[in-house]
Amino acid sequence: MRKFIFFVLVFISPFWILGISSRLVFNNWFIDFEYSRKDFPKDRFGLDNEYRRKLAKLGLKAVLSKEGLEEFKKAKLPDGRKAFRQKEINHMKDVNKFLSILFPLSYFLFILWLLGLIFLKDLRKSMLLYSGIFSILFLISIGLLSFTDYNKAFEIFHNFFFGKTSWRFSNTDTLLRIYPMKFWFNGTVAIGVIFIIISSLILVSGNFIKKND
Repeated sequence: MRKFIFFVLVFISPFWILGISSRLVFNNWFIDFEYSRKDFPKDRFGLDNEYRRKLAKLGLKAVLSKEGLEEFKKAKLPDGRKAFRQKEINHMKDVNKFLSILFPLSYFLFILWLLGLIFLKDLRKSMLLYSGIFSILFLISIGLLSFTDYNKAFEIFHNFFFGKTSWRFSNTDTLLRIYPMKFWFNGTVAIGVIFIIISSLILVSGNFIKKND
């Protein structure tokens, strides 16, 4: 039974690492970082970058809280028109529901993994080593699939979780104007970097214990 629990805890490690890495990127700092880059795409229709940044942060708030979603619905463009169409609002509702499951589940899996690390003392070294190795291999596999054709990977992900049409927008829609594809590509890279840092720290910790046994 202990071995089974051990393998389950190793198996869940990349999933909680991915969830927590994503949550760290789903923050205002990343929006500020992207919008401060000189090569960040300009809006083809002339919307000011500071206004885009403001709307982008509002969009982030919308997918993280119900209050933010209500503010998002009322958002206006500088000329007074509604910033987002109903289809865009509906998609953000879908993302809000998805993240309201993903992030708490990630925290739960992390707590399970941590409890296993605490109570399975004789397996602690192996658990750290195997969790780190498995997570890094997981990231390499996902990375190869994603970056071979990022646009296709983006499409497959959205089709799977949100259906084939609800997330597709016109180039004139505000969501695409405040979150261009480069934003998502860089966000994926940022998640990957944080993921590899966490996985490496786990692996190094296991190796440290092994050397000091």
